[in-house]
Amino acid sequence: MSSRMLIIILTTLLFLSSTTAATTENIDKREISSNYIATPSFDIESGLSKKNVDALAAYSFDSNIQYNNTSIPFDVSQTRLEKSTRIISSFGERKIGSKNAAEASLFIKDEMEKAGLQVSLDNFSARVRTRDFNYWNVSGTDVVGIKEGKALKDEIILITAHYDSRIIVPPESGLKDIFDSEIRKPYLWPVWSDTYVCESANGTGADDNAGGVACMLELERVLQNESFDRTIYFIAFSGEEYNLLGSQAWVEAHPELKNNIVAVINVDSIGNEPLYVDYLPQHTWLKTIFENEAKNSGIRIQSLVPDYSNFIHPLIGGDHEIFWENDIPAVAICHHNDRNFHKLSDTVDNIDFSVVRNASVLTAKSLIYLASPDENQAPFVNISNSKASGASFELFYNVSDPEATIDIFFDNQSMGNLQSGRNFSLPEGKHTIKVLATDLYGNRGSDSINTVNEEKQNRSFETPGQEEKYCGNYIIGYSKNFVDSNRTLYFYLDDFGPLYPGNLLILTPGSHNLKIWSENESKVLDMKNETFEFTKYSIENIDIENSVADRKNPLIFISGVFVSLTVIAFYGKRIKRKLLNLKDSKDE
Repeated sequence: MSSRMLIIILTTLLFLSSTTAATTENIDKREISSNYIATPSFDIESGLSKKNVDALAAYSFDSNIQYNNTSIPFDVSQTRLEKSTRIISSFGERKIGSKNAAEASLFIKDEMEKAGLQVSLDNFSARVRTRDFNYWNVSGTDVVGIKEGKALKDEIILITAHYDSRIIVPPESGLKDIFDSEIRKPYLWPVWSDTYVCESANGTGADDNAGGVACMLELERVLQNESFDRTIYFIAFSGEEYNLLGSQAWVEAHPELKNNIVAVINVDSIGNEPLYVDYLPQHTWLKTIFENEAKNSGIRIQSLVPDYSNFIHPLIGGDHEIFWENDIPAVAICHHNDRNFHKLSDTVDNIDFSVVRNASVLTAKSLIYLASPDENQAPFVNISNSKASGASFELFYNVSDPEATIDIFFDNQSMGNLQSGRNFSLPEGKHTIKVLATDLYGNRGSDSINTVNEEKQNRSFETPGQEEKYCGNYIIGYSKNFVDSNRTLYFYLDDFGPLYPGNLLILTPGSHNLKIWSENESKVLDMKNETFEFTKYSIENIDIENSVADRKNPLIFISGVFVSLTVIAFYGKRIKRKLLNLKDSKDE
């Protein structure tokens, strides 16, 4: 192959790479249609499947529910839930920043306004890193509707659901798919990747999460004429499918609300059974509310503490995890059946709307319980000892409500539910210990003390012979391999502990040191020591400018290197010949 031909081929490859990147970015910059209300080709009243019509008729608690010593009548309609789900699904794949997402956000805004909420569109911009280390500038919109409370209006309950969607499909035939116009990939390299984002297939994302948004819209409608003590925020997040961008942007934009948020209920994928309530042990009180309401309503539900024991990636389960990171109580109502997640098969036909209605009724009743609590007196908390004895500290505290959930904070790091009377080791220096108690109405009471330890800890242990993974980048769980063994485990986070296995901790940003002490039957101690850096999701607020220039596509870089080398090789002989001729002429 001649040098000229090689240059032509590489230049063409470079041009195609740039064009592909530009085409992918321009998908997200199409003009928003002014006529955003999509009408599905479906007769809402006559098009319901017989199974769902029968299920709807079987419910006996549609209205006039007696609650909290007040009459709160509401009728969650399965027909309306299906209608809203179909409309949102009809916009197609709602990738953050796309025309479809923008049209869906306007539909949600319009429905919120019909429900009498104070509505705003919270725009944000971010830099997203794709799986092949490309960078993609994107803008998104969170839709926020506020129902202002009365007596406790400064206290906030959040109902959230993400409206974006994402379809991932495998390539059909390797290299051929590079130029396949049916599958528009956000990158070309590496071409052997096992999955691609499918743009043109236009999946509906019905269960994940049009149904969750439909639930939120239905709650707004059925409760629009009711007044509540606490303020309710209904938020439809964008960018959940890309590292929880929308919820992260909203939390970072409203730091003044953090201490006012009593609870977050995140509705995500509720179209199949079994229904779960995902929670942290620190938020048991909130999980208990759902369990009680489910029992009273005859709705089947399971409670689940996520198993992150071998988790090595950032938390990516849902928007509720952003609130967990910020020590804001949150639960997710969802199912864990992933057979249709991020697939073209995630359609309305694969949703059981009787389950969607169950989830909606349960969320509504839990919301009513929280929004107008029967009691608003915070639990009384008192830490009875205020001094540390060297490196040892015995924590004693009293709480007026024995059913309150306890969360201990050490230097602003949540340590979970640690019982009074526990003896702890303290690292050298000044420290703050806080005891937070939350009752079953979301009322919070706390007490804090400052303490100083001037002693150094000097104790050595043998290193275990086997390697175990005890922590991920974001959480600390426990190794399953040790649960059934004869060893007893103790955690020490930044020299504070011991913390027993089962404490699910979400770390504060910064450098942390984790020590795991294991004691065998012979009382022999081993110690594993691991230091790691933890940083939350990085969301870089930017202005959307030249998408092609900003995109760090490896294929573009590699092509550029090859072009440069080829040019050097092609002209190298000429340059060398000219230099030799110049030298010969000087010698003469």
